[in-house]
Parts: sequence; structure tokens; C-alpha cells
Amino acid sequence: MVGCVAFTTATTASAAHYFLGFPWAVAFVLGAIVSPPDEVAPLSIARRLRLPTRLLVILEGEGLANDATSLVLYRFAIAAVGAGTFSLAQAGVEFAAIVVGEVLWGIGVGWVMLRLRRRAHDSHVEILFSVLTPFLAYWPPLQLGGSGVLAAVCAGLYVSWNGPSLIGAATRLQGIFFWIFSITN
Repeated sequence: MVGCVAFTTATTASAAHYFLGFPWAVAFVLGAIVSPPDEVAPLSIARRLRLPTRLLVILEGEGLANDATSLVLYRFAIAAVGAGTFSLAQAGVEFAAIVVGEVLWGIGVGWVMLRLRRRAHDSHVEILFSVLTPFLAYWPPLQLGGSGVLAAVCAGLYVSWNGPSLIGAATRLQGIFFWIFSITN
């Protein structure tokens, strides 16, 4: 998922640089914009085929991770345009550090929040933790120079994958009603 988006960004940037004469920094902006694949079509087909919910969660998560990766690459490219220089080696090292750091941070936040929710024994507190989780995953990486989006996506995927075994049915039911109400209003 991350590799495919990075490869598409680099390939598009190379083509724009060599065939269209774009400067490298501008070429990478174009590459980052067009690199994430569309997840709507595969999800639509998967839903019509009535694939298992866990598989749909993976597909949705992959789409979100692709978009987040593209945002990180876009941020690098815009910074390169602003600075007037671009170092592929330096950008690659920083990109790898951000991706690995955000993935680990997101999984860590998801793990901690699930453990806190399990100990809460109060559905209202658990729902409050569910609201706080994406913010806790997003904010620190953003403040450290990352995007925070990939961390929030990873935290959400971790919680959605592991939550049903750690969160009681009554709390999950109340949480569904809370999130439906929150989204529609």
C-alpha cells in the first residue's frame, strides 16, 4: 500500500520531469496528487459480492492509508517547491521515518485506548475514549512534522480489528448509535 503509492509518485514524477520538462520538485507534486488509487470501485464490487466485513475493513483501511501516504508525499513535494531544491535521498529517509513512526504511534494509541476502554467498565467513558482516540493519534505526529493522518488511520484500523473482542456488546451498540447520530447531525 505505501510502496505502491510511493512507486506511482516516483514514476509519475520521473515521466513529468523527463518527458514534460517539469522541475523535479514540481514533478513530485504532480506525482503525489495522482498517486493514490481509487478505492471506491473495488469496495463497491466487494459489497455487491457480500464479502466478509473484516475484508471490507481491510480494503477501506488500505484506501485510507493510500490517501494518507499520498498526503505525506504531497507535503514533502510542496516543501521542496517552496525551498527550491529537492533531495530524493533526504526525502526518502524522512518519508520512511514518518511512515514507520506514524504507523507505530497509531497502533500504540489504538492498543492503549482499547486497554483503557476495557478497564473503564462504563459505556459512557468508553465512548469518550473512542472519540479521543483519533485525536490522540493525530495530534503528536502533526506537531512533530508528520501529517498525523496515517497514525489516525492505523489507530482506527487497530481498534476496529481488535475492538470486538475487547469491547462489550452493550457498549458497541451504544457506540454505533452515538457515531450514527454524530455523523448525521
